[in-house]
Amino acid sequence: MAELLVRAKGHWMDAWDANKIASLDTHELENYNSRSQLGDIIVVRPDGWEWGGSECLPDFIVVKLNEVSEEDAKIYEKSLMDTTDPEKPKMLKRRKYKVPSDTIQTQIDANETVLDIPAGKGDGTDPVADFIDTIVEKTS
Repeated sequence: MAELLVRAKGHWMDAWDANKIASLDTHELENYNSRSQLGDIIVVRPDGWEWGGSECLPDFIVVKLNEVSEEDAKIYEKSLMDTTDPEKPKMLKRRKYKVPSDTIQTQIDANETVLDIPAGKGDGTDPVADFIDTIVEKTS
């Protein structure tokens, strides 16, 4: 089983207004655009990982994916990169994959840091596959 640490609150730069954003130089704007965001999958760890005291609400939730290996889930740690120039790849987003905000909000409303996605019970349902289908792959 894999455990995903997911950002449960916005980034501090999200509070910036349009004037502040317009005043950024090119490098600052790249940092702003690549910042981590609500729902971003930050890191993947094996089942039973001992998360620290800061890796909980209000900052994070943990999603436990039954029947998914840590190795298979590592794909969700990737950054979104612009590889137009293979010699100089550029980070567009710190994380390429995110959990939908409604899923995050449900956990916040329930004050539940851990979302345990159970394995199928042989009845034709597959909660893990259903959850994975909701993960958003960012494109820009």
